[in-house]
Amino acid sequence: MSDPARPKPPFLWGLGAFARRLAGTPDFAQPEARKRLGMFQGWLSVALSILLALTKGVLAWLSGSIALLADAVNNTADIVSSSVIALSFAWSRRPRDHGHPFGHGRIEHIATLVLSLALLAVGFDVGRAGVQRLLHPRPLEVSQLLLAVLFLTLLVKTWLALFTRTLARATRSDTLAADAWNHIFDILSTALVFLGLIGARFGMPALDGWAGVGVAGFIFFTGARYLRSSINVLLGEAPDPALLVRIRTITLAQAGVQGAHEVVINTYGDQLMISLHIEVDAARTARDVHDLAERVERQIEAQVPDSKVIIHVDPVDRSHPAFAAAEELLHAFCATELHIEEFHDLRLDDTADGINLSVDMMLQLNLPADAQHDIEMRAEKYLRAQLPSLRRVTFHRETSYSGAAE
Repeated sequence: MSDPARPKPPFLWGLGAFARRLAGTPDFAQPEARKRLGMFQGWLSVALSILLALTKGVLAWLSGSIALLADAVNNTADIVSSSVIALSFAWSRRPRDHGHPFGHGRIEHIATLVLSLALLAVGFDVGRAGVQRLLHPRPLEVSQLLLAVLFLTLLVKTWLALFTRTLARATRSDTLAADAWNHIFDILSTALVFLGLIGARFGMPALDGWAGVGVAGFIFFTGARYLRSSINVLLGEAPDPALLVRIRTITLAQAGVQGAHEVVINTYGDQLMISLHIEVDAARTARDVHDLAERVERQIEAQVPDSKVIIHVDPVDRSHPAFAAAEELLHAFCATELHIEEFHDLRLDDTADGINLSVDMMLQLNLPADAQHDIEMRAEKYLRAQLPSLRRVTFHRETSYSGAAE
């Protein structure tokens, strides 16, 4: 009987046994296995791209097909992009150093960026060549042998695309997923070239130009898609809302945690750096609070793979006689203000002249300063009307780093 917790090895189109030996584990998403398999796929793509580029270059020279020449150029670009992918997997697992204390995981996203730029450049060049052929069609020499060899290259590329796509899912690698789509569009482009050459064989040379334009469209679309994806990651995109909910759920499930907010997540390859604030009873000892924070950190790290967690503790004294009333009033006020996402760290301190109230208020991103000031004035007026004993009201402005209300 198989172990349900043990990952099922994926079907890798004839290379499954070799891949498992190379990975050293059935779980291909493990960091070291991911590195080895990513490097293998990259260098395999380089070798096959060299073979395909040379083959199609010779066929283009023999036939005079601009679409086939463009397809050969596309495969030449694959040599460069696949080399970058292979090297990125090696670099991403390099140990942390003084210059890169968070490691080198984001090199994979840089590799995806390079791949997307290469695709955009090739797509533009192929499209220009296709338009030129449409404007100036010419007869082509298309033999049955040429079509047969081109069909074989199509089969090779199809196998590589299936292998890469399966490996991308098993390793959970966006870089390999981008490369898989690159190979898929290579298949479509070669199929267009194949149809164009068949049309040219039967006296329709303009089809060669249309095939070139179609190839360019496929390539350009893929490049633009992955350019946007890689830039978003490198700029620091908002985390998955489901991950935020999961972190908050784990945190609030720990006895002694009264609230959780200001969750910040930074991604470095497959490593997550997570920080958040928790609210605890102000009456607890420093040692007790420290142990609670460490317990929360360990629980999140155990349930969120490849994460490093840092907890900041906010002591809250809920024993003040006016705390419950002030908290209820703030909830009521925030419900009427669309620009307030949440509030936390409510504190009430007695003085000889009355109560000092301070609270952190999380406002919408990029809200103008005058709008923020107006909200604070309305909030203070509302609180003072309901709590005449207030002496001073202090608001601390904050904005979310999670892309939405936490």
